[in-house]
Amino acid sequence: MGLTRLTRYLLREVLLAWLAVTVVLVVVLLTNRLVQFMADAASGDIPANVIFTLLGLKAAANLGVVLPGSFFLGVVLALGRLYRDAEMTAMAGCGIGPGRIFRGIFALAVPLSLLVALLTMSLGPAAEREADRVLANAQQQARFAGVQPGRFIELGDGTTVYVARVSDDGELQGIFAERTLPDGRQIWVAERGRRAMDAMGSGEFLVLEDGWRYEGEPGQAAWRLMRYAEHGVRIAEPAPVEPGAGLDAQSPGQLLADGGDGAIAELQLRLSLPLMVLVLALGSLPLASTDPRSGRYGRVVVAVLLFMIYFNLLYTAADWVGSGVLPAWVGVGWVHALALLAALTGLWARLGVRWRRRAV
Repeated sequence: MGLTRLTRYLLREVLLAWLAVTVVLVVVLLTNRLVQFMADAASGDIPANVIFTLLGLKAAANLGVVLPGSFFLGVVLALGRLYRDAEMTAMAGCGIGPGRIFRGIFALAVPLSLLVALLTMSLGPAAEREADRVLANAQQQARFAGVQPGRFIELGDGTTVYVARVSDDGELQGIFAERTLPDGRQIWVAERGRRAMDAMGSGEFLVLEDGWRYEGEPGQAAWRLMRYAEHGVRIAEPAPVEPGAGLDAQSPGQLLADGGDGAIAELQLRLSLPLMVLVLALGSLPLASTDPRSGRYGRVVVAVLLFMIYFNLLYTAADWVGSGVLPAWVGVGWVHALALLAALTGLWARLGVRWRRRAV
């Protein structure tokens, strides 16, 4: 790979710290999502069997947002340990300048920036669209989950269903269904049936087998009877949740075709996250520079605060672009310019004189 032993050593230290921080942040993210999905399942909004599918898709959709921050904190932790153990002082005494240190940092930062770009531009939106689709289907299926034997249940569209028994494989037996219409009522009775999505068209269906349909008005003698081998009763139209409807689920091509302020802001925000990795990598070295006697996590707290300021300013600028407060040509670039200026200022203030005297 053409990497020196020192570069490989720095790369290993940064990589291990970054992976540890990433695991912690992803666990926190998944825990929050898990609590939300479990609450939805407990209230009957979604079936429990899709919780982990949604959890994985949401994790993939948000991974591109997590990685820049986890990388920054990982680098600060790794370099901070080297400073506390006086390894950085020993490197400086051997004439190793900041360029050699940055070589190890950017050996990971550059491919990570490309990975974040892939996640934010392609894989993340695709995972978000799939999560929307799974959630829409799950919300539809949750309505069927309320069907219990021996109870009258209103499934939707004015349809009331009574089921005598439910077999172990989920087949409904001894079914009575009734729907009130403006000109009368429709009544179905069937020996058995099943719950189905998009079985005879788009939407939710109760598929009945071997039964009768009665249609007429109570108190009138004119009733129509029809015997059927299989009959589908539409319970509801397709869910209003349309996969890919949100800007965060749209592909770059769709955002460019949209051309609105919100679409431009979303596109600029996605492109900002890979650039954020490189800017944070540049600012990590001066921030990690500590005295061996200093606290173990003092710089980490400062790093978290600076990252939160950078991150929130970025999203605030995107909101301003989306609402028309800032023109699209200004966009979010000024936030990166401020962050880059702060990183260069910190690099010069903390390391400039020291490293210029000792570097080869």
